[in-house]
Amino acid sequence: MPKTFCLLNHQLTPKQLEELEVEFQSTKVICPPEVLARKWSQIHPQESREEVVQAIVRWLQDNHAQEGDLFVLQGEFGCTFTLVDYALRQGMVPLYATTLRIAKETRNGEQVHREYIFQHSGFKRYKYWNEV
Repeated sequence: MPKTFCLLNHQLTPKQLEELEVEFQSTKVICPPEVLARKWSQIHPQESREEVVQAIVRWLQDNHAQEGDLFVLQGEFGCTFTLVDYALRQGMVPLYATTLRIAKETRNGEQVHREYIFQHSGFKRYKYWNEV
């Protein structure tokens, strides 16, 4: 069974965990240590991104990520792109979560209040262009 490496700015929901188990036959989820998760969630636009990407790759290697393992990741676009490329080259299966956004709007005179609810819709694989 493949392991799932999870690199998100939030915890996986029960529905997401169920999908990983049912659709991808993965029951083991590995999250980065808190210090690394915090770095991932707070990448400053002016700082070097290479250090964070290298730390994530070391985390994957230290946890024996291998061909066929899943890698759920979303975050700062440039770093995500680099890590998806890394995962694909290693034979891993990089995934992103798709969501349904439900907007609820109320008005109070001239004030408009908008609330968004994000509902997990499913995981999709990141793919190279020639695989589409």
